[in-house]
Amino acid sequence: MVGDPDQGLQGVWVGVVDGGLTGECDCADGAGGRLCGHAVAVALAALEEGFSFASVASRAGEIDPEEQRFAEVAAGLPNGELVRLVARQAVDDRYFAALLLATAGQLPAPGPAEIAAARRTVAAAEAVPDGRNWDLYDLVKAGTAMQAELELLALRPPTAELLVVIEEAIAVWATLSGYLNEAWEIYETEPQEIGAALAELHHQLCQACRPDPLELEARLATLVGSADGDIFLDAPERYADILGTAGEAEFRALTGQRF
Repeated sequence: MVGDPDQGLQGVWVGVVDGGLTGECDCADGAGGRLCGHAVAVALAALEEGFSFASVASRAGEIDPEEQRFAEVAAGLPNGELVRLVARQAVDDRYFAALLLATAGQLPAPGPAEIAAARRTVAAAEAVPDGRNWDLYDLVKAGTAMQAELELLALRPPTAELLVVIEEAIAVWATLSGYLNEAWEIYETEPQEIGAALAELHHQLCQACRPDPLELEARLATLVGSADGDIFLDAPERYADILGTAGEAEFRALTGQRF
């Protein structure tokens, strides 16, 4: 962040892309990779610091002490060794691999195979109570698996189909968490934690996909009506900017909520 006495606080990014120095800035002169005065100032500051990520980030107050310690260690490693460590971690950790590809702009939107895999995870969770041998931990395990799979897909560019799959997972978890709520002495936090994570993914995808407001209010009303308040969608207030006045009013009419 760069403080400009005339334009206020400006968010600036400067980096090397394909061997060339480029940047982005919130100001009018910094769009499209142009190096405005703010970007030049940041580039000079980075050179002054020896490209030390840790010192720049610490000065900006952007990382916690533990992250700073690891950043300082990483900054002292040869580039080749650092790349090998990142590659090894990506092989071992699916989420890290997806995050790496997403950060590099190389992660495509979920296709039919990824959507089908997510739906299989949701279907497997829904089938747990129908089996002969299962216990409450199996429900938690199934809910955690749904959450992990959908959080992985949410790193990709958003699609309307992924939003539908998340709604399917929310409906399933609304049923499964009912069993856990009856055993609240043992599973006190799990229903809320998994439900809140799924609700966060739903809101995140709605913000990105911007579905039709009147269609969304009907879908939200269905979810809230079947969830018995356990999935923390916080509708319609949290979705007010997407639903608009008409959509929010229709949602309240469908669910019997008062203004």
